[in-house]
Amino acid sequence: MEKTLLYHYTSLSHLIEIFKTGKLLTSQTEKMLKVKKPGLWFTTNSNWEYSAFKRFNDGKKEFDLNTPEEFEKYIGCVRLVTNLNSLFVTFAKYKHKSKVNPLLWDKMAEIGKSKGANPNEWYATFSPMSINNLDIEVYEGGEWFKLKKENGEFDSELFNRNLEKTFVYNKGKEMEEKMIKEVELNKEKDNLNIEKPIQEKVKPVVEEKVESVVEEKVESVVEEKKELETAKSKGILSKVRNFFRRK
Repeated sequence: MEKTLLYHYTSLSHLIEIFKTGKLLTSQTEKMLKVKKPGLWFTTNSNWEYSAFKRFNDGKKEFDLNTPEEFEKYIGCVRLVTNLNSLFVTFAKYKHKSKVNPLLWDKMAEIGKSKGANPNEWYATFSPMSINNLDIEVYEGGEWFKLKKENGEFDSELFNRNLEKTFVYNKGKEMEEKMIKEVELNKEKDNLNIEKPIQEKVKPVVEEKVESVVEEKVESVVEEKKELETAKSKGILSKVRNFFRRK
């Protein structure tokens, strides 16, 4: 019997968090909405899941990222893949298994349909899933590419290439460079005025820039990218590679 594949669509920046925890977690939104058994959502749609849209602010306006191409451009596009099994329930059964408020259940379907999604394609499980049990694919130029090479190695080139072209990564690098330049400029000024400690100049500059962050995940994406680039000392990339070797 042919297996039915399920897909969980998310961002490349979120994938970094998944690597850190080692797990794909149940819905944080549902937890905030006091759903007794929050779901971890997948779809049978192998092209795209329109209910996976993200609200985004580029510093000029707020808008939705609705397509894999928009994800790719702004935050990177990834999907995690598994097989349908008895741990999953349909969206219809989720209503009773999760004990969700019927009004919220109706609203979930309404929003999904308004974006072009089909709730009949949705499946939920109620426990976190180990990343060891999931395949990972990155969307690039209209195609999905496996993040694990044939030899089991982590395709860091594919990962880095797609992360570094995103809006959030480049915006974060731009802000970081400006902060460094202003800190260095203030150091030069302080050298001419030794009565005032350098720290009194540097701290306000850094805090001012941090408070003006355009998108709340920009800084974390840059920092997380640094962690991956210096993984030999911190062990993050080696852990990722070990994960792929274990599969």
